Amino acid sequence: MVFSFLDHREFLRSWYEWKKTASRGFSYRSFARKAGFSSMSFLRDVIEGRRNISEDSVEKFVAAIGLVEDASDYFRELVRYNREQESDKRSQLFRKLLLLQARREFSPVRQAQAKYYSDWVNIIVREAAGLDRFGGDPERIGAALRPAVPVAQVKESLGLLVELGMLEKTKDGRFKATTPRLVPGDVDPAVVRGAKRQMLLHALDRLDSEGNEDTHISSVTVTVSLHRLAKIAEQIRQFRLDLLADTASDDGPQEQVAQINFQLIPFLRAMDDA
Repeated sequence: MVFSFLDHREFLRSWYEWKKTASRGFSYRSFARKAGFSSMSFLRDVIEGRRNISEDSVEKFVAAIGLVEDASDYFRELVRYNREQESDKRSQLFRKLLLLQARREFSPVRQAQAKYYSDWVNIIVREAAGLDRFGGDPERIGAALRPAVPVAQVKESLGLLVELGMLEKTKDGRFKATTPRLVPGDVDPAVVRGAKRQMLLHALDRLDSEGNEDTHISSVTVTVSLHRLAKIAEQIRQFRLDLLADTASDDGPQEQVAQINFQLIPFLRAMDDA
């Protein structure tokens, strides 16, 4: 519900009206008690623009409303966005809101769809199939892949993707992805690791060959604390989600398919094991 709003006061007004209808006895007073506000009219004052939500009180709103995960993050950023006056910072906050909205477009791959991860071709073909340059033609798709893939294998992959509900075939013979972005769901982690391994092998092939100026592979080796190591892992996770969301909302012409790998590899054994 919160993701459709760009004004936190409008969201709170709509939420309050819904909550009052759904829960007998709910009121501004009961909300204040639940949130821990001394002012019984705090929510009404915020909705009507007489008071603002501070950084401290925003957490009370999140808890009292019951917002979790991306919904709670969206509400926090929404409050900051509405409060910010400087145009550049507002633009940055607006972009964060768009990314959080786009995350809702992600679809988890279920165990029943695990065959998707059985071959790297399925992963790439799903992304390439809907590009205008191919017009749904398996032969053109296979010839464009690096490395090239036989047309029979591309046809098999397309058929599997349609069967799994990841692609749909349009009346004009083209293909369309059923969701902008896929993320692993309850698929066996070993199956997902197998697909990652295939992609890493492609990265090694590119590293060992010449004439791949559009391929970018870089790395850095650092010494860090265990606390910083955990923070880096979380930064990679967040960047991956933001990248998925950002590309899902890309309104430019779709022309290329790219695999982007992230590796965080600790090289020392734990001190207890040394």
